Amino acid sequence: MKNNNEVNIELTNSKYPKFNSSVSVNDMCEQLISLSPGVYFFHDIRGIHYIGETSNLKSRFLSHVKKEKNKKLKKELSNAFGEMKFSWVKTKSKMDALIYQKKWIRLFKPKCNEIFYNN
Repeated sequence: MKNNNEVNIELTNSKYPKFNSSVSVNDMCEQLISLSPGVYFFHDIRGIHYIGETSNLKSRFLSHVKKEKNKKLKKELSNAFGEMKFSWVKTKSKMDALIYQKKWIRLFKPKCNEIFYNN
């Protein structure tokens, strides 16, 4: 079992995320989601649609699926190709999550985050 320090070392050695875990959005498996800070991804077989950061992964997942305000993401969540997944990478802090979120948004260019890389 890895501690948070080992996860963060893996993050810095690769430009691609290594997910700690994933759940199906439709199955509402929020009890399986960590309470830790981290970076999260909404994705299906087409690729990554949205990348976010938070201080509490479980809380942020619930806010997305219950009251989504991002119209593009809401559309993608309701029109998934195959299974829509919520995956995450735990970080030591919200600040670390923000750093990795920006890095991965620039790398993957998810269409529901385009405000971050089109400016």
